[in-house]
Amino acid sequence: MRRIAILALLVLLAPATAQAAEPGVVADLSWGITAAAQERETTILRDMGARWIRLHVQWKHVEPALPGLYDPWWLAHIDQAVAHAREADAKVLLMVYDAPVWASGSSRRSTPRNPDDYARFVGMLAERYRNTVAAYEIWNEQNTARFWTDPSPVGYARLLRAAHGAIKRVDRSATVVFGGLSTNDYRFVEAALDAGAGKSFDALAVHPYGYCGTEAPDAVRRGADGRLAHDSFLGYREVRASLLARGIDRPIWLTEFGWTTTSARCDPAAGAWQGGVDEATQASYVRRAFGAVERDPYVEVAITYSLRNNYWSHDADEPESRFGLLRSDFSPKPAFAAYVAYAKTVASVLSSIPQPIVRLAPPKPGSRTSGP
Repeated sequence: MRRIAILALLVLLAPATAQAAEPGVVADLSWGITAAAQERETTILRDMGARWIRLHVQWKHVEPALPGLYDPWWLAHIDQAVAHAREADAKVLLMVYDAPVWASGSSRRSTPRNPDDYARFVGMLAERYRNTVAAYEIWNEQNTARFWTDPSPVGYARLLRAAHGAIKRVDRSATVVFGGLSTNDYRFVEAALDAGAGKSFDALAVHPYGYCGTEAPDAVRRGADGRLAHDSFLGYREVRASLLARGIDRPIWLTEFGWTTTSARCDPAAGAWQGGVDEATQASYVRRAFGAVERDPYVEVAITYSLRNNYWSHDADEPESRFGLLRSDFSPKPAFAAYVAYAKTVASVLSSIPQPIVRLAPPKPGSRTSGP
């Protein structure tokens, strides 16, 4: 991963003993956007200096009807998304989630009954994108009912073990990432590790969204037990502590973090758990978040959510729609400039260090996969 030399250079270029996390962004390249939008986005991604691009793969779209029967449009669309991300000179993280009905047993469920079904699917992806996709994130916010029906650390540990084995069998170089948890849910991590997940991931991901969506990233807030609050940005430090307490020294990845620019206000009493900040504050918080993680060199990757506001909602003034660094028409918010400034600084440091030449194979859109 990152070398001691990077730390030495950053000491010269930045205050204190800082070490920069590799910046990334969640892009909508695999969200059904048009080919023209993909092309436009690729240019922006290249210019902004993102070193990682996180792409979503919804299993239910790619393998909707039967095991081994893949939807050709969705496979081609993901092929193109991966290719565009590579064209943008970024490494690719595929996050794979959301079971089809045949695997879950019900349209009301999001998780598979048999972890081996999921493992076979991610193994197919790892074979298809071997030496092209750098990392696979095993599910998304599995500690919430929104993404994992009846959240279970034990059930997730079983899925993670199966997926890890399937990916490593076909691509030993791929990084397997413990799926990004909603907030810094160290209790879920501890239970999953106690259930046997400890040897089945190379990095552990969290989504350190702060309380009400408005808390500053460098705010220090503790719970009644004295530990940093799980719903504070800096709560990832407690996840790290939980790993080390069990003798596990693995990096932390932030595979989502950000602030929405909705005018909606957080009101927990009314069930509204997410509010927004103005665009200037969003930019300030993005800068301060990257500055915060520099103090923790075990945070190796920091991926903002998201590149642009949800294109299908046309910048609607509600929380989920306005997390973007760009508006839905690709016009930049101030946070975009804040991101680019950080990414360019990291790039200038990394470019001064000799790197081995690694030739990554392009994706194989015409390759034959198992099944009909």
